[in-house]
Amino acid sequence: MTRATLGRWGKSLAVRFPAEVAKATGFGEGQKIEIIGRRGEIIIRKAASSALETMFAGRSAEEWRELYAGAAVWGPDVGREIVEE
Repeated sequence: MTRATLGRWGKSLAVRFPAEVAKATGFGEGQKIEIIGRRGEIIIRKAASSALETMFAGRSAEEWRELYAGAAVWGPDVGREIVEE
């Protein structure tokens, strides 16, 4: 069993995973996870991919824009559609 200490990250608490724990679980930087807290325990597991993530995987937002540039279905972002990247 590996032990760690909770620290502060802004207004939240944070824990660092030792390298051997990350390696054993296959977790890595940027990994999407689910966190479940209940009665004195925390369960952390890999998050399942959503259908949307799977559908658009493999291309960046810029690559999708280039692919559909000039298409009649693709117009400029307006209002709440504007996404800052």
